[in-house]
Amino acid sequence: MLTACAGTMTPGTPAETAAPPASVEANLPNVELRPEILYDLLVGELAGQRGQIGVAATTLGKVAQETRDPRVAERATLAALYAKRYDEALQSAELWMELQPDDVEAREAKITALLELDRVTEAKSQFEALFGLEGTRRNLDQSYLRAAAVLGRASNRAAAIDVMQSLVALNPRSAAAHFAMAHLMIRGGDLDKALAAADEVLKLRPDWEEAALLKARILIAQKDSSKAQSFFGAFLDGNPRATTVRLNYARFLIDQKEWQKALAEFKRVAADMPDDADTIYAVGLLSLQNNQLDDAGKYLKRALELRPENDQARLYLGQVAEQGKHYAEAVHWYREVDDGEYYFEAQLRIGVALARQGDLAAARRHLHAIKTQTDAQRVQAALAEETVLREARQYREALDVLNAAIEVVPDDRDLLYARSLAAEKLGLLDVTERDLREILKRDPKNVNALNALGYTLTDRTTRFQEALELLKQAIELKPDDAYIMDSMGWLQYRLGNHAEAVKYLKRALDVRNDAEIAAHLGEVLWVMGNHGEAEAVWNRALRETPDNEALNGVIKKFKP
Repeated sequence: MLTACAGTMTPGTPAETAAPPASVEANLPNVELRPEILYDLLVGELAGQRGQIGVAATTLGKVAQETRDPRVAERATLAALYAKRYDEALQSAELWMELQPDDVEAREAKITALLELDRVTEAKSQFEALFGLEGTRRNLDQSYLRAAAVLGRASNRAAAIDVMQSLVALNPRSAAAHFAMAHLMIRGGDLDKALAAADEVLKLRPDWEEAALLKARILIAQKDSSKAQSFFGAFLDGNPRATTVRLNYARFLIDQKEWQKALAEFKRVAADMPDDADTIYAVGLLSLQNNQLDDAGKYLKRALELRPENDQARLYLGQVAEQGKHYAEAVHWYREVDDGEYYFEAQLRIGVALARQGDLAAARRHLHAIKTQTDAQRVQAALAEETVLREARQYREALDVLNAAIEVVPDDRDLLYARSLAAEKLGLLDVTERDLREILKRDPKNVNALNALGYTLTDRTTRFQEALELLKQAIELKPDDAYIMDSMGWLQYRLGNHAEAVKYLKRALDVRNDAEIAAHLGEVLWVMGNHGEAEAVWNRALRETPDNEALNGVIKKFKP
């Protein structure tokens, strides 16, 4: 009965937040279960369940002293620590240690109580004894990490650092000791000292991947991305087989939006881990991001072989086929997506792919047959139909679709934005401006709306000062966006600042190889008299997108 009750504390009690009860295999007391013992035990457990931790600690401590059962001593210790009754915690921990002298958790609990009672010298002695015990078991590295965890919870930070320094001094050539110190410094928010400790670790063990990852995380936390990138590169140069570090470096590069570098690193990881579905999938997505369609298809198909249930890979394979203008293949992949999370999106993409095959009527019939259940789905369906109509240059029909959708979902910004673009194509600039200003009224930092309105005022009016204010805001929010740089370059051209226009437009084209950006850059260069350079820009764009309306229009304008 005593044994059963000792294991009854339910989830959410303080004991659960600490380490699980120690395994007891021998030397359990032979205690007569007198009524008063059972009563106190039940009172202690029920008090713990009801959040009366102080009562639980005191009552269980009393039972532990009477029964000398190490399991009850453990629960009394943990309850007292949680209740911050450190004198009681120390008393119960000492009993627990007496009954189970080799139990590491018992000694750590005693150390915690000593630290909170400001008995730092005794805490150091207990750690030294613990390290001696663990050293004989050849488990010293783990002991340092456990020490960092214990000290990291101490309320007296200065004392905790003092104790850790004394522990490091016991084994100054131990990389694990400095590694634990780095962790303790991170928990205390002292990143400079954490970095110094991590550097010491890597001096002692230059190839330790965990230490390398720790140092990289510290540099990232210090918001020093350039140093983090340099460190990753240097470590991998010296340790080319450090796959875990390389994988983290690749993810870091994604965060930095350095897609091509990230792809190169992921490919190296994939070469080392050819059967790792997540890595292969990441290479496929990054290849698609970098417009390397052949590689994207190859890796995504391999990812699907490794994980056949990955419907998202099928969706991306459809996109790869679409971008390669293999629309029948795209429809095949989209039809392969099962009824689940990606089914609705796949059905929309089927409609778009059918339209791009040239069958607009079939595309619209397919889109109308899709059942929508939420406003979000209704918006997506309307935008898909607007896309196929816009690409077919049926702008009036596209506007009608959007008007109908806005009646159903009147406050949706995506619908308003799409309608503004359709209206601009029809010359309805009042509708364009009204919708974009409505978006900005609700969301003043909406970059797409700022850019679209700024470009429209630039291209279709002479309200250049208004356009400049809008585009300045947009470029401040998203300085590396190709489309915003294109808008700003076009505005500078309209203002007569040709050199400044070329600077923006060339930067935009470097970031994104887009036909309309190329059209703008070529026009500015032609007007400046650089006809050869203009034609080179246009010809490169024509090879990629020979049917682009804006590109062909500007070429005909200057070379009829």
